[in-house]
Amino acid sequence: MSKLLANWMFGITLCGVLPATGLTAMPQDQVAADEGADSDAEKPPVLTIGSKAPSIDVEHWVSDGHGKFQPVENFEDGKVYVVEFWATWCGPCISSMPHLAQLQEEYATHDVQIISISDERLEVVEAFLKKPLRKAAKSAKKAAADDEDEPKEEPETYGTLTSAYSLTTDPDGSVKFDFMAAAGQSGIPTAFLVGKTGQIEWIGHPMELDVPLKRVVKDAWDREAFLKEFRKKQERAIVMASLRKKMQKGDLEGALKVLEEAKKAADGDEESVAGYEQLSFRLKATSALQKIQAGELEEGLAGLDQLLTTADPAQKMQLTTMKLTALLKAEKYDDAATVLTGITESKDVTPVMLNQLAWGVYEAAEDHADFSEELIAAAIAAAEKAVAEEPMSGMILDTLAHLVYLQGNLDRAIELQTQAVENSDEAPADSLKEMTSFLEELKEEKAGK
Repeated sequence: MSKLLANWMFGITLCGVLPATGLTAMPQDQVAADEGADSDAEKPPVLTIGSKAPSIDVEHWVSDGHGKFQPVENFEDGKVYVVEFWATWCGPCISSMPHLAQLQEEYATHDVQIISISDERLEVVEAFLKKPLRKAAKSAKKAAADDEDEPKEEPETYGTLTSAYSLTTDPDGSVKFDFMAAAGQSGIPTAFLVGKTGQIEWIGHPMELDVPLKRVVKDAWDREAFLKEFRKKQERAIVMASLRKKMQKGDLEGALKVLEEAKKAADGDEESVAGYEQLSFRLKATSALQKIQAGELEEGLAGLDQLLTTADPAQKMQLTTMKLTALLKAEKYDDAATVLTGITESKDVTPVMLNQLAWGVYEAAEDHADFSEELIAAAIAAAEKAVAEEPMSGMILDTLAHLVYLQGNLDRAIELQTQAVENSDEAPADSLKEMTSFLEELKEEKAGK
């Protein structure tokens, strides 16, 4: 049977912790920019909300809104600009194009100019613009047209789609450096909204541009309120960029130092402090896990045990689960039985988790005739508790039936597996097939065939 001990690390990764803590380095639909932006993002940002927007020196202006827009170097007072960074390889950037085209058309008479900047070679951009629109882009553009009074001809290529605004490329990356790196931004697409006084009013994902653009145009934007909100995000982004670089180099101590310094700097911001503490825990757990996977079992287990002394209840459950899996892999079955019993007795453990752990024991035991009876008994106790809490779960009943069979109780295994098949309505088709096949095997053994 292919029932897996699913994701026993419980999200022990840098990315996995971010949604839980609010320490998002970038939205899910943004992608990392090049290494230069990452390394520069470690430096304190010099460009933020309220800063004077840098002048731009773009090398190639590919489209000009059908002649409506001239190349820009310095931002003219009284006008509003959107400076957006993109790339041909960036899926989210491409997905944002219909929206940018729609906004440019909507604000065409309001002195708004959208300038989209890549740092790729001109021939790369020109080749991309000749490509036919993907279905999703066509649908997005059509939906925008449906909201207008007069239907417009649907564009067929990315060139025709983006011809509504100023699409450019700047291969030396100077403008990207002056905006993205200076603001500590490391993911694209990212848009900078430059207001009527030439100051940065907003920084974010272009798909979230509608409200701030509307308010800036109407002189109703609260810059100070957004600055307060953005400053916190910007500080977190700097920390995450530095942390990512340390981890890419395998510098755990350096990464932990970054988090300690971030905690001190965020003193008073409970959300950020809690997030940094959780990240620190997960990095330490990952380090212990890596040692175990490298064959340094005792050192890795010692690391887990050290973390257990200060872990909260949820973290303790994660760590003990990791420890159990490591002990199973190392065939330290008596120690594994002790750990599993402790997990089973915990009030925080869920039926799903118990089922996964019990099945992991079965998979370790099924091909070993002299497998630890103590560990099988501990797994049965875990599965029994799971069944008591979820008596109609076919998958859990199936696990218990397999373990009982290993223990030699054929009659009870048949009874349990019959219940498992009867309660398998929500099980995947392949799982149901395997469950039914196991029941048939048990019955044949009972009949002496």
